[in-house]
Amino acid sequence: MNYDILFKSDRKVEVAVIGVSGFNHSLFTYGFRGEKIHIRIVCGRNIQKCRDAYHSVGIPDEKIQHCSSYEEGIEAHRKGKYLIFNDVEIAMRMPFDVVVEGTGNPEASAVHVLSAIENKKHIVMVTKESDSVAGSIIARKAKQNGVIYSLAEGDQPSLLVGLVSWARTAGLKVLSIGKSSEYDFIYNEEKGEITVLDQTLSVPELRDYWRFGKDIKGTLEKRSELLSMFNQRNIPDYAEMGIVCNHLPEFHPDIPRLHVPIAKTLEIPDVMCSREYGGIFNGDLRIDVVNCLRRPDEQSLEGGEWVVVACDDEETWNVLRDKGVPLSRNEKTAMIYYPAHYLGFESIFSVLSAGLLGMPTGSPEPRPRYDLVARTSKPLKKGTSFEARGHHHIIDGLEGMLLPAEPISQGKQLPYFLSDSTILKEDVEAGTLITSEMLEWSEDAVLWKLRKEQDIAFFSE
Repeated sequence: MNYDILFKSDRKVEVAVIGVSGFNHSLFTYGFRGEKIHIRIVCGRNIQKCRDAYHSVGIPDEKIQHCSSYEEGIEAHRKGKYLIFNDVEIAMRMPFDVVVEGTGNPEASAVHVLSAIENKKHIVMVTKESDSVAGSIIARKAKQNGVIYSLAEGDQPSLLVGLVSWARTAGLKVLSIGKSSEYDFIYNEEKGEITVLDQTLSVPELRDYWRFGKDIKGTLEKRSELLSMFNQRNIPDYAEMGIVCNHLPEFHPDIPRLHVPIAKTLEIPDVMCSREYGGIFNGDLRIDVVNCLRRPDEQSLEGGEWVVVACDDEETWNVLRDKGVPLSRNEKTAMIYYPAHYLGFESIFSVLSAGLLGMPTGSPEPRPRYDLVARTSKPLKKGTSFEARGHHHIIDGLEGMLLPAEPISQGKQLPYFLSDSTILKEDVEAGTLITSEMLEWSEDAVLWKLRKEQDIAFFSE
């Protein structure tokens, strides 16, 4: 695909950015270097941090203005200034085309995108925390108001949707899809040590399970057991795979907690397929996550995306095997993969797709098929406060799993990130699915209102 032709235009897309750190940092930095977008509106709680972001791309202080009212913003914009807003609602009334929401805050992001929709702005949604709860109703509201609500290229859901559509357009039979988890399991064979992030431990027994024998399932189980001191399941992975299910209705988790095997890149076509093809799934069209196992001198999967396809034409796959395409040992399946997700600067493609082509880089009409739900990972007492914290917005005491979406009023389950900023009203045992009846929450919470609206809109049809 020639992107110069695809996004050829005589105008730049005017962009507003909510949050200038993390994912959005590289969007901001590289967006200023390109010729296709123009970023002149930034929103954030820390004004100096926003000012420093402008400084980092060469904007002098005299051209930057912190605006506290609509009138002040419009006048500064007319003068060609680079604007900073604390108040997102005011910023959404400025003249621009596309907003990129990257706060990671479940409630705040819901408020922000509703304001954008009301002001007829296209949205590129980075915050999976709110999308996993109410993305389908947000997308419908955007469409009803004549604007685009898009997933963000540079993050795995949009990229995986793209890879699946690529494979299907190429005529391939897709058997399963998924992503590599964020952090590799790096094995030093010589020392018998495994490293995950900044933790290194001696696991000499892993040598016996470094390669598959005849028992693939048994080898995977033994790897997981030997490496049980490391976290093997991550909330962001569940959120992202749930979102993908809502955009690609044919695909399902094989089990609610996902298999999440510890496997090498070249083992994926052996493992991530149905038992009919020699793998671990109960059927085809499954979605899952792989913990990438590799040596220090091997290339990481970088949290990238993969599809496993059927090798249903012998001549084609003989040629591709000889060119290095990963095939299973029985040569029944192969893996097509994109070994990366490049965060903010890659999301520029979603900005351009919405702003110039009028198209999202996910599904135009996602539906709530699966929820990332909250289950207690330990006994919890009445009065426990739930708060999403840290880089991955984890809620202490809760673990995630993917279950078919249900209206929250039925009292069966609750989306994981709806429990953020709530208080437990009763004692609960470990392994309990959290429901709305168990929690105290603010009646003003916008994300709760959106979810209730989504339940009525989609489950009454």
